[in-house]
Amino acid sequence: MSHVAPTPADMPAASAAGSAADEWAALVAAAVVGTDRHPVPAPAPGWDVWGTNPDPAIALLDRSVAVVAARRAGALADPPSVPPPAAPVDTRQPCPAACTARLQRLLRGEHDLLLPEWLDHCRALELRPPWVLLPALLLRGRRQPELDALVRDLAGARAAWLAAEVPELGIRPVPSRLPSGSVATLRRPLRADDSGAVVAAIVQTFADRAATWAVAPQLRLLAASIEPLWLPALVGGLSQLRFDVASERTRADLLGFTEFRMVMLAEFEDGVMGAAVPAPRV
Repeated sequence: MSHVAPTPADMPAASAAGSAADEWAALVAAAVVGTDRHPVPAPAPGWDVWGTNPDPAIALLDRSVAVVAARRAGALADPPSVPPPAAPVDTRQPCPAACTARLQRLLRGEHDLLLPEWLDHCRALELRPPWVLLPALLLRGRRQPELDALVRDLAGARAAWLAAEVPELGIRPVPSRLPSGSVATLRRPLRADDSGAVVAAIVQTFADRAATWAVAPQLRLLAASIEPLWLPALVGGLSQLRFDVASERTRADLLGFTEFRMVMLAEFEDGVMGAAVPAPRV
């Protein structure tokens, strides 16, 4: 049967709080040293009902539970907090689920060279970015002002709202000032009449056995800059190359990169077309 500590009705609240504090201090001192070397002091009036167990250790635990329960029951509730302002309303269509999953892979470092292009397509199609990934995008932009400008342009007022409401992220409410000429450092597609020559040059680099692993980053940059219509031609050219020990690692890497970009762009197109077609009635 549970017991309730008898507390005199006329006992002031301050006295009750002081009694619980004194009881807790005595119990802590005995628990730290040990009941064998430091016997538990006799309980104060009102607390003695829990000290009846013949085992001093169990009696100490019983009294500790009573004090903890009394202290929690007497705690004052926190004052009501003011709810944060609602996030700015965004009426754009949400980003397709496949594109969101692709963005997660980019943020994990998989072919993240294509991240600016992903942002460009999302903005060009007037899609709403996945808000759950906005903190990660803004954190990525803290060291890349050019990328930060793209993210904030896509996110709109939601970026400043998040920076103000979650200061723990360390995100600036306003974008960083871009250094002169920095926008040109972000990848942008070449003109369509140049893409065919770029594809031919990439394939020829492998045919000349010059596509070592050291030039893989430069080849990825070239593959990221050609027009999307030429991506199948690059995949076909890379797939028809003969096996070569010196360049096979580079070929496989570039082939995977090009196919990743092709699928990424197709997911945007498929998602937008799927949203434009009304669902059939069942």
